[in-house]
Amino acid sequence: MANTKKAALLEVARTLYLSGKSQKDIARQLELSEQTVSRWAKKNNWDALKVSLLMSRQQRLAELYNELREFNALIKSKEGPKIANSKEADIRRKLIRDIKELESDLSISEIVNIGIEFAGFVKSLDAQLAERITSFYDLFITHKIEENKWQN
Repeated sequence: MANTKKAALLEVARTLYLSGKSQKDIARQLELSEQTVSRWAKKNNWDALKVSLLMSRQQRLAELYNELREFNALIKSKEGPKIANSKEADIRRKLIRDIKELESDLSISEIVNIGIEFAGFVKSLDAQLAERITSFYDLFITHKIEENKWQN
């Protein structure tokens, strides 16, 4: 299997795993062996990653806002001018950038979760349509993963 195809499959498998799909379902959907998916999950520590994703975006935002508030209080409490030096200003800019990214961007796992929820809704109305939508959504997820690779 070519390295780029393998890397793309690995990313899709990881995203599906993080969205709650079983290794067996992932193997079937991506036409891989269960052993391959299991090996990837262990090697890349997907279980630990899944646990870390359980912290909601709101919790992460709250932590970043608290960190920014504490950082600003530290600057105000120092002796001398109550303004940030260049190093402190850089740290503050990075915190603000992280907050802005969290507030505006959807992660791949969130996109997958929205798709799964939508497909379940459509399936309750029309199972055949849900199958077609799911196949298009899978293509969309693959596209988003590739798009994110090039942006990062």
